[in-house]
Amino acid sequence: MEAHAPLYLLAGAPGAGKTTLLPHLLRAADGLVVMDSDELLEDGALLGVPIAEPAAAPVWPAYDRMWTHIVTMVRRAGHPVLLLCPIPDPEELAPAGRWHEPAHWALLDCPDEVRQDRLRDRGSPREWDEEAMADAAEGRALIPTVFHSGSENVADLAARILSWTRGAQGRPGIRAS
Repeated sequence: MEAHAPLYLLAGAPGAGKTTLLPHLLRAADGLVVMDSDELLEDGALLGVPIAEPAAAPVWPAYDRMWTHIVTMVRRAGHPVLLLCPIPDPEELAPAGRWHEPAHWALLDCPDEVRQDRLRDRGSPREWDEEAMADAAEGRALIPTVFHSGSENVADLAARILSWTRGAQGRPGIRAS
């Protein structure tokens, strides 16, 4: 069996605050590789293929597989990873699911009113609001560890999330799967 460094997945529906949180996590990561699953996109597309819109749902599985390979390569090299990602399908949460163990899940969430304001501020079409709300509800039902964005200082929130990654199994390191 290959050894894999720990993986920490911070899932959030659109508007949860992942993009705002990212630079604060990067500044304080202290050896943890922090990635956002939207980082490879340029204006919502990868190599000209739209990804970040509901109409692109048929290509999402391939995009997810690409991220699985990227994260696995980094972990295999012994580096713990914090991946900011969308709400998972329930099968992804299972130990034999998409990710090699050790994998730990948390939810980044905010009140629905805050989410709607954030989506409106970024110019998202109104029809995406319903899907974002449904994603948020699904995340709340699936993931018991929750970090709330909204009223807390973003740097403090980042510090709490990084503390969670260090406390999930002690200081991040390699463990055989």
